[in-house]
Amino acid sequence: MILEALRGLAALPRLVEVVESLSDIARAQMAQKRKDEKDKTVDDLIAAARERRLREREAERISRDSGEESDGV
Repeated sequence: MILEALRGLAALPRLVEVVESLSDIARAQMAQKRKDEKDKTVDDLIAAARERRLREREAERISRDSGEESDGV
């Protein structure tokens, strides 16, 4: 019985290594998830800015076109 307990104690360092390794893997996965979420947010912001700029340019073009027609009439 004491021998079995000693064997179990001898396995503890390896068990600690495995738990630490799993913790490192989980931490890396969480970091990657946060990075992916941030990247998606940045992509969404860029896409929204592009869309807004296109709408503004279109509105300016329409305004210019409308102004030219009014001046010519």
